[in-house]
Amino acid sequence: MASIEEIEEFTYLVSVLTTTCVTGGTEQDVEARLGKARTVYRAMDKLWKSKIIGRATKVKIFNS
Repeated sequence: MASIEEIEEFTYLVSVLTTTCVTGGTEQDVEARLGKARTVYRAMDKLWKSKIIGRATKVKIFNS
């Protein structure tokens, strides 16, 4: 028989769920989303430094 592991926090459908609902998970959700956005932004470094792609296009990509 397999045992079930109890955890305090996990991500489900982009929301961070915790066993303690002191903050309702909102702060953790925001921190997780900001971290993911930073990662993607840094991964697009070549695009931001590109001389071929115009500023208007970069602004549209950034805003999306």
